[in-house]
Amino acid sequence: MNEKTQVFEQHRNTLEGLAYRMLGSLSEAQDAVQETYLKWHQQNLDSVTNQRAWLVTVCTRICLNQLKLAYKQREVYTGEWLPEPILHCDGNNTDAQLDRDETLTIALLHVLEKLTPVERAVFILREVFELDFSEIAAIVDKTSANCRQLAVRSRKHVQSLRPRFSATEQEHQALIDQFIKAAQSCDINGLISVLKKDVELYSDGGGKVEALPAVLRGRQSVAEFFVRVFRDYQRESTALNIKFTRFNEALGLLIFEHGNLTTALTVECESDCICRIFAVRNPSKLNHKALENSSLGTSNFQ
Repeated sequence: MNEKTQVFEQHRNTLEGLAYRMLGSLSEAQDAVQETYLKWHQQNLDSVTNQRAWLVTVCTRICLNQLKLAYKQREVYTGEWLPEPILHCDGNNTDAQLDRDETLTIALLHVLEKLTPVERAVFILREVFELDFSEIAAIVDKTSANCRQLAVRSRKHVQSLRPRFSATEQEHQALIDQFIKAAQSCDINGLISVLKKDVELYSDGGGKVEALPAVLRGRQSVAEFFVRVFRDYQRESTALNIKFTRFNEALGLLIFEHGNLTTALTVECESDCICRIFAVRNPSKLNHKALENSSLGTSNFQ
């Protein structure tokens, strides 16, 4: 392995974490990192005073270009667009802490979709990578003052959509347990008891599989929806395998139908209720083996 490759590999986890947070797509993030790698190999190392800064700058700019195109494509996407679920390892490099962060959750990434590409870049570079505004300004081609304003605006937007009283890990686990038990037994009152009054259900089928055409709101509507789904499973004698697991740094459920992964479901919780549910069903976002093989526990239903 030559010197350039060694340097790049030292920062690969950082770049992958940056690109995924920017794009919300594993394949697009990998493409951005690969393009960064190619540009790095064309660069004269003697002209680079800060290797990490150079790589972060190039990768961010590549992601900004990709994100502008992606946002246009998502405007005509069938139904709701949700980020691709991923697993993360701790890693051994100095930036491993970046791989265990709430900015990797489906819920937070979904909020970031509401920002402009530059707002998203500024938020990530400031909140995750803790860069100075002067450093961020050089990356996104804005003034430091503009970047500070963008950071304040994006932070306010993100905070406005976060739960007021976030659940602890134990509360989160308990709410998921109650939710899935009520769903599998088609207990509508049990579901209503764990759902916030104005709960929201987001479903992403990408136009390839059955999914909700729009966001479903209200605990009565969401509870009735899950009762219908699980009654259909029972009526059709669907063999279900539901795995409790952790993806995107949050607890969630992987739902297998007849051995095939069909849904990655994660919930955002307040201390005593579920406020948002995200169901990724687009097959192209569920086809990596690491996700299928991850589990904390399994429940089998017929």
